[in-house]
Amino acid sequence: MTRGVGPLAMALGILLLAGCSADGAPAPSVTGTAQDGAAADDLRPVVAPGTTAATGAFVDTAAVTGSVSIRVNDAGIFELVVTDLVVPDSSAVQFTLTADALSPDEQCLDSDWRFGLGQAEQGHDPSVPLVFPIGGSDGIGQGDLSFIREVVVTRAASGGAPDKACPIPLLSHAPLAWSTPDMRPGLDVVDSGPVTGAMGTVALDGDDPTAYTVAQGDTLAAVADRFGIALDDLFYLNPRRSPNPEDSQAFTGEVLNLSRTNR
Repeated sequence: MTRGVGPLAMALGILLLAGCSADGAPAPSVTGTAQDGAAADDLRPVVAPGTTAATGAFVDTAAVTGSVSIRVNDAGIFELVVTDLVVPDSSAVQFTLTADALSPDEQCLDSDWRFGLGQAEQGHDPSVPLVFPIGGSDGIGQGDLSFIREVVVTRAASGGAPDKACPIPLLSHAPLAWSTPDMRPGLDVVDSGPVTGAMGTVALDGDDPTAYTVAQGDTLAAVADRFGIALDDLFYLNPRRSPNPEDSQAFTGEVLNLSRTNR
């Protein structure tokens, strides 16, 4: 099957709004959870309930003020917490996560991966924190959300036709600073050479594989085997490509990331 180069289907979830306050955060803990596949002897850190994993603040104070954090609640669920939110015209606004880093003056959200969370109603009280569940350890990003770069705030949908030039105009956005540990400490990508089902080409940084271009007839399982990693690790390195039935195939010309840095 053939598709264009780059990440595949856009992930979009709409989750319900819940109210809760943001608390302090203990350091992440390490459990005895072993990694699958090539790194099975290594323990994966687990971010402990109550931990604040990322923080940020909205950049355009003329349009929106407030701060954001991503924390783990008592049930082990990642959630976005928005505090001190002020929208000057008191309009309803929508919150979305994106994997792209945006310039400070960005005016339009144009991303191949975005995750809608929910909205603050018109006239929201700034003293009331907003909490939006995101997912657990088996959710998006294979339980490591650090590939998410920004929290975006837009006006809530009004029902009118979107502007084709800018279908998602931004009010503001908050770059995230992550403080989570290395969630795959034993993940080591090594190219063992072309094999049946993994005959594509490899981009290198020195001797380190950084990307793989899928050849016709490749399978994701064979690609993972070629680089000595579990299939789960391949999805971890490519968090924009959700591990679901739609994305179970490798597509000719698709570029898969192999670099932990570029995740």
